[in-house]
Amino acid sequence: MINRSKQLYSHTGDSKSFTRRMEEDVLPFLFTEKIEEIEQHDESSRVLSQNDSIAQVFGKEKPSRVRGVGFGLTPTQLFGLNSHAPGNGVEVEETQRKLLALQAELEGKKFKRKAMENEAAAGKKKMQSMERALIYLFQT
Repeated sequence: MINRSKQLYSHTGDSKSFTRRMEEDVLPFLFTEKIEEIEQHDESSRVLSQNDSIAQVFGKEKPSRVRGVGFGLTPTQLFGLNSHAPGNGVEVEETQRKLLALQAELEGKKFKRKAMENEAAAGKKKMQSMERALIYLFQT
């Protein structure tokens, strides 16, 4: 009681310490910054997987949950039976080979699409010039 009466100022900063308050304000920003940095260097880390940017920042998933997808979903349900087993080198190599083949096919299709768009634009210009010529002929 005597010490209480000597107190000049009352504490009004809630029950959290300044350190805890600062961690709560700064840590989410640091995690977000780290995730963005990883995603800039590796586009594939944006895709939900066992090694996505969130897993790289926060660590491996626990067997009972997957971060960011809600309650009840387990890694086995989301990623398959071997979600915690280390990948077979041959499987990884085969997957990478298929990925490269698909990327090459996609690039080929993009090239063909661009060629078709250019051809369509040229055809449109030709039609417009023919239309102008017909209008000129009918006016004379």
